[in-house]
Amino acid sequence: MGKNKVLNIISNNFPYGLGEQFFEAEVAKMAEFYDEIVLYPLKKAEGLRKIPANVTVNNALNEVTEAVTKKQVIFCLGLILRIVGIEFFRSNKRSFIFKKIKWWMTSITYCKALSLAYEKAIDQEKDNHHYSFWMNDGALLLSILRAKKKISGFDFRVNGYDIFEERHAGNYMPFRYFNYKHVNHVYVLSKVALAYLKAINFNPNKLIYAPYGIYTQGLNQLTDSKDIHMVSCANMIPLKRIDKTIAALKLITEKTIHWTHFGDGYLRPELEEQLKDMPSNITVDFRGHIPNTEVIDLYKNKPINLFIHTSETEGLGMAIIEAQSFGIPAVVIGVGGVLDIVTNETGVVLQPDAEGPVIAQAIRTVIDGEMNTQAYREVIQKHCMRIFDAEKNYEALYKVMSNKSEKPKG
Repeated sequence: MGKNKVLNIISNNFPYGLGEQFFEAEVAKMAEFYDEIVLYPLKKAEGLRKIPANVTVNNALNEVTEAVTKKQVIFCLGLILRIVGIEFFRSNKRSFIFKKIKWWMTSITYCKALSLAYEKAIDQEKDNHHYSFWMNDGALLLSILRAKKKISGFDFRVNGYDIFEERHAGNYMPFRYFNYKHVNHVYVLSKVALAYLKAINFNPNKLIYAPYGIYTQGLNQLTDSKDIHMVSCANMIPLKRIDKTIAALKLITEKTIHWTHFGDGYLRPELEEQLKDMPSNITVDFRGHIPNTEVIDLYKNKPINLFIHTSETEGLGMAIIEAQSFGIPAVVIGVGGVLDIVTNETGVVLQPDAEGPVIAQAIRTVIDGEMNTQAYREVIQKHCMRIFDAEKNYEALYKVMSNKSEKPKG
């Protein structure tokens, strides 16, 4: 009898808390292919989501303290010099790396501690596969273990923050040279991101196009009401530019619109202040962070005329995919992986510099046109599922992931 086939997954906090909702379908589907899945969240949050019976949680990594001692740093000097050396001599951001050397030393030392905890936690008697949801501390600890030949290989996914250099201080992505050197496969969620990474030319042979997957749960049902219900879903941070949506709605005085926003963040008080002079025909409900199941219930049970997303950058945008899987048209800024989801056949795609008047006109285009009909929802849904069908996407992911014969190159 063969060994149990185990997929060990390092997440940020999944299945704790409300984050990383885009991995719920992935974990559920991958659980069908493996005898066991063990989740190793780097952080622990309130609440534990429902997971399949053969999926368990191991807290070994979130029990490792991020505070490191001078003794630990000294013990890790050889590893620090190796990793920083690779980054320093291959990068054109040497002065930035040098300025941040203390941060590098602390981060590598912490990830070394994580790697020891992980190595101790995994069951060496089983057929182990290793996967990090992000190119973050999880990827670095696996790279450290692979460099020491403690594991035979591993994969990681990149989602947005771990793709685009401009989202980091100094326009520099830490540890990318070292991680890409040791990983077997890098799963890239959008064609735009894939082209971006290939242009950088970091081991392009390791890049695998692997978009998220979703299951159809029916079409959102419209009614004869002339009132418009618009939905958005994003953290309340500058990157998401929720203020652009507010500015656009202030310009629409001829329609009765109710806007529901899911998500929270430190900009909430400022955004609520901006709502005070909203015209009386517009009502707004900031719902905060809620379980993803409540968003899905809304799409199943309430008519939604439009989804809007005005972020200045985006890895892919699972919230947009969810809305479009119900046939809901979208107004979006055409950046990053958003261009993989929405076309001018399924919504309105705006230029990155779009401001209030342009966004307002895009809203009118959707709610006054063919897209705001029940019949057209099937067109939108079919387009979405052609690209993001969970059965197809995660079976393809498993076939790549389960092939451990391919060793890291370069």
